[in-house]
Parts: sequence; C-alpha cells; structure tokens
Amino acid sequence: MYAQPEQLGSLEGQLRQLMNDPRTLEAIKRDAVPIPAAVNREGYFGERHLAYWLSGLGDLRMVEQLAPAARYSHVLDFGGASGRFARHVPLAKRKAQVTIADLNINHVDWVDQHFNSSVRAIKVNAIPHFPLADASVTLCVGLSVFTHIDAYETGWLAEINRVLGRNCYAVLTIHSEHSWKAISSIRPWMLELLNHDPRFSEAYRPGEPLPEERMVFKHVSTSKDYNVNVFMSEAYIRRAWGRWFEVVAVAPLAHHGFQTTVVLRKAS
Repeated sequence: MYAQPEQLGSLEGQLRQLMNDPRTLEAIKRDAVPIPAAVNREGYFGERHLAYWLSGLGDLRMVEQLAPAARYSHVLDFGGASGRFARHVPLAKRKAQVTIADLNINHVDWVDQHFNSSVRAIKVNAIPHFPLADASVTLCVGLSVFTHIDAYETGWLAEINRVLGRNCYAVLTIHSEHSWKAISSIRPWMLELLNHDPRFSEAYRPGEPLPEERMVFKHVSTSKDYNVNVFMSEAYIRRAWGRWFEVVAVAPLAHHGFQTTVVLRKAS
C-alpha cells in the first residue's frame, strides 16, 4: 500500500514528511492490522488509505511532543473509532495496552475482530461513564471529541479525572478561538454546515474573535450523536477545565492545523 504511486501522491505537508522517517517504514512493515474501509472509519480520508494510516501516526507524534512525560501502560482512546490513533500505540510502545471507548458499536465490533489483545474496545453512551476502574488509566487521548460535546462536557471531564492515575495526562483537542478565526481559510466546508444554525450566521464574521468564551452550534437535527460543533476560548479552558485538572499546555492549531490541543494533568 505505502509504495503505491496513487497513495504516495495523495500525501501533503506533515504526512509526506513522516514518510521520510525510517521509523515510519519500519512501523508500516510491522503493522499486521488491516486498514478499515472508509465506511468503517467515519469516511475519513476516503480511499486515501496511506494518508489515513499516517494521520494516526502524526497524532501519536503530537502527543509525544506535547506530553513527553506521559506513560503508555494503559491508554484510553476516547472516541477512538476503529483505531486510527490506537493502532500506532503498541507499534511504538511495545508493552502498551489501549482501550478505545466509542459511541458506535460498529467501530467496537471492528476493533474486536481485527486487533489483538493490546487494543480492545468498549461501547459508551452519551451519558458520561467509562466502565473502567478508578485510577486505572495512565494516559487519556481524545481527538475531535470535545469539539462535539455539548451538555455533558463536565461529566466527561469528571470521568476522565476518575479513571486517570495520579500525575497522569489527558491530551484533548478542541475548536478554539484560533480555529474560529481560521474557519474560512482552513475549513471552508464547515461554513455551510455551521450556517444551518442561525446563531452561527449571526455570530460569525470572518477574521473576527470568538464572541463568547464557549459557543455551541447545532447543524444536523436528525442525528443524536454528531449534531453540534463547540468552540471555546483558552480562557474558558483554563477557568472551567482547570477546576478538574492542571492545564499544562494549550497548543493552538496543533491538531491537523485546525484544532487546538489541550494537555491536562491529574495532580491528585
């Protein structure tokens, strides 16, 4: 797959740079898990299978860079779907255990069918709860999850706090005020989606600041799971999320050039 011209030709930016790293080719050769079909990965990257695989590796490298003290004994991949990120953890950390928690039972079934025991999956619901023991997780990663959580944000923060061990980290991505300013240039397709909510068209002016510290826009009324996009400011993160964790870092646009990455630590 990685040597196919059409797959290599579809790469851009950071993904192309990853192919110049000898560790990447070594990991590709060791990865025995099949690539899920687009329908089994929320449609991400379409038929660009190599780009899909590399995007998960890029996210692991981002986590390693932003949370260098994190331990990988038991990683909770919150909203991890069919393992785009999770597959890379045991490839890079030989003794790591990963638990994917996802709303979609089809993703859970796919993981159960194709991964070995180093990566397992559990189904969760919209109501905050992980069926995991207190302080049993050494690292929680949630990529593009809190971008879609409306009413139960603090409940999920409390659950992450409960399952994390002392001095362990959570790495979560958000739509920040920097994402807000970059919509028209980096995610123009989002404008049509977000404009389904009249509040967005009233609030959004290209290049202008996020009007409030946290804003929620609904856009797909027929969906119970993916019907919102949430934007929040760094000040909000430090005030509201700082009640649950030490906010170690806020890295604007670090996740795929659009989402901001927040690094949290459970101090006690």
